[in-house]
Amino acid sequence: MRHPAHPEYSAAGSGHGPESARGDRRQEWRRLAGRRLRPQGRRGQGRDREIVPRRGRPPQAELPRRRRRQIVEAAYHVFTARGYEATTVAAVAAHAGIGQGTVYRYFGSKREILDHVIDFGIGKLFDVVKPQALLGTSSTAPELVAAVRAAADRMYDLVDREPELLRLLLVEASAIDAELAQRLLGLEAMVAVWVAGELRRGVDGGWVRADIDPDVLAHTVLMLIMPGVVKEIRGVGNPRLRAHSTDMMQVMLEKALRVRTVGA
Repeated sequence: MRHPAHPEYSAAGSGHGPESARGDRRQEWRRLAGRRLRPQGRRGQGRDREIVPRRGRPPQAELPRRRRRQIVEAAYHVFTARGYEATTVAAVAAHAGIGQGTVYRYFGSKREILDHVIDFGIGKLFDVVKPQALLGTSSTAPELVAAVRAAADRMYDLVDREPELLRLLLVEASAIDAELAQRLLGLEAMVAVWVAGELRRGVDGGWVRADIDPDVLAHTVLMLIMPGVVKEIRGVGNPRLRAHSTDMMQVMLEKALRVRTVGA
């Protein structure tokens, strides 16, 4: 340590000398660099080194979407296995492999999660049953009847593979509250609109009889299918009843659509 009598101390006190010059240079560097912070490290190291901002973990733009999907899929598996009422948010978090706090970061309540699970289940239902495949694919009444029969068969195949999905959508969810019941009725109404559109297209094309009410008949077709599906979900159906139900639906639809000839 220098003695106060050292020439540099006396020079500094008078505003001249090496120490004062170094101070002036430091002030000029700070001004030119916009008062950048000193680099990390030991004091005195790297003063003439370019200062690069520290880099953290790069942002993941897709993380919120993937995390929500992860939580919804976990909730789907737990809801279908245990039932909605018996499931806790903690159980959903455990199945997803995340903390309960993370779940609440993306969803405000178990009921909100259920809304997304219903959307997820409807997506799976449409992917398998493919009701949209009815649109614009038929040019005769028998072709339309066969397309409806194929959709009904795909519905029964889904019952065999994932009965818990349809149980959640058609039985449990509709009993939770009126809002969900209306959503599921809206789903039936949407499919009925598609079927009615095809019936109108057939009427306009002359291959479906003109005296039908497309809207009423479309809902009737769906109501002919659903009782058999619900029986299967509840475990009281069997292959014979399934075949009988779809056969009767097909016969009634064929008769309803058949164009009447003169004198018939």
